[in-house]
Amino acid sequence: MENAADRRGPIAAGAAQYVWLGIALLVGGLIRFWNLTGPSLFVDEGFVFHIAGQDPRTILNSVAYGDFHPPLFYLMTHYLMRALQWPLWDYRYITAAISLAGILATWAIARRSFGKTAAAIAALAVALSPALITWDRLYRMYAVLVALTALSWWLLLKCGDSRTERRWLWWSLYGAAAIVLPYLHYIGILVIASQFAYTLTKAKTLRPAVFVSLAALLALAPWAWAMRIQYTQAHYALRLDSPEFSGMSVVPGLVAYGIPASWTNVPHFDLVVGCLALTALAGGVYLGRHTILPFWLAPIVIQTFLSFATGINLLLPRYMYVYIPALCICIGCIATFLLQTKYRVAAVALVSGILGVAAIGAYDSVFVPYYQFPDWYQINALLLGNENKNDLIVLVQGAEYWVVKDFSGFRDHAIAVALVPTDIDPIIKWLEKNPQRRVWYIENQPGFTDNKRRIEQALGRTRPRLGTWQQQRLDEEDVVDVFLYGFQKGSHRH
Repeated sequence: MENAADRRGPIAAGAAQYVWLGIALLVGGLIRFWNLTGPSLFVDEGFVFHIAGQDPRTILNSVAYGDFHPPLFYLMTHYLMRALQWPLWDYRYITAAISLAGILATWAIARRSFGKTAAAIAALAVALSPALITWDRLYRMYAVLVALTALSWWLLLKCGDSRTERRWLWWSLYGAAAIVLPYLHYIGILVIASQFAYTLTKAKTLRPAVFVSLAALLALAPWAWAMRIQYTQAHYALRLDSPEFSGMSVVPGLVAYGIPASWTNVPHFDLVVGCLALTALAGGVYLGRHTILPFWLAPIVIQTFLSFATGINLLLPRYMYVYIPALCICIGCIATFLLQTKYRVAAVALVSGILGVAAIGAYDSVFVPYYQFPDWYQINALLLGNENKNDLIVLVQGAEYWVVKDFSGFRDHAIAVALVPTDIDPIIKWLEKNPQRRVWYIENQPGFTDNKRRIEQALGRTRPRLGTWQQQRLDEEDVVDVFLYGFQKGSHRH
């Protein structure tokens, strides 16, 4: 006769999987919300709020002619700002909260496809992913893109399950996600294309998805005029030959974000880490060849082909974040497989290594300034401690203006902003017309607008440099250089 303990066994085992989900959500939430509003706005956040502060029609034109993303996130922000009227940095709570849905969806997909052990591992890996944590803590569309991609895959699986009740509701939710994704980020087009390919293998149960995919494509038609304009702009702003693209370094940027700099200096680090990650990817795809994994990851090949075919860099790490949950599921799938063999120790080593490295990277990304984005509060303090009333300020590449324009060290000074290359000559002439005023030259990511550093060279030829400061960061694009120049040579104060 079965005793009470035996009867509780399956119940306890079933509850355990939710305990691991709870742990993943708790860990992911704590590290994403810790001091969330403490850091200064990132330049991309400043740009979002600048665009979103305009009326909807102006937003559409500003995005079409001044950006290379779809308009939905900017429009959404516009209405959120009108409704909530929060301090700008508080909007990070919204994207950070949405990111937790990505952890939940990853867990649900892994459990459905590979079981509860794989689900627990995948959820913890996503929760601790330093790359996702860094961008989930920003008010930008990438946290929403990653979460909605994972949710859309789960909804598609839910729709294809014959046991699902009220399937019309799930199809409606999936249809909404499919239409929203391409308007959130153009990578969403590839997500819907890969889901369409998956539905062709499940034609009997997923036939409505064909019409959903067509609806998502037709929904983009009203924005086609802007996409043509943005395509031209992307050839300049997202050049494949830009410093951000360096072959195998793309992969470590996804899986080894935030790890100690001394590790990355090891010879052939990028190649080794890249090969290990691709091996895990291939192993997971093979073991999960009858699941959605191959289709979820297939756009990587398409992005690579399109990048080299068009010269537009679609392999920026942040454009690849939609695949991190799938990679985490691959890790869970491989570990689960190994646990069922005599290589159990290898499974434990794999999971311990992945989660251990991720935890180190997550700690550095959140708590160590050297691994973070620029701190514009620190730059503001520098100016306050050294400025004169009549000082001029030059910002290159200029987008930081939308972050610092109201800071106490900036707002009372005349500021020249180099946003595009055509701004360079007018700025140099403006400086020449003010020979008896000191100049603060503040540089971050100058390659986008002044890759030959013409403004800096013009200042160096005509003025003495009075001071030099640098805010050091691991990534070159996060370094901020500040130079203070004196009066123009040959000029005299009257």
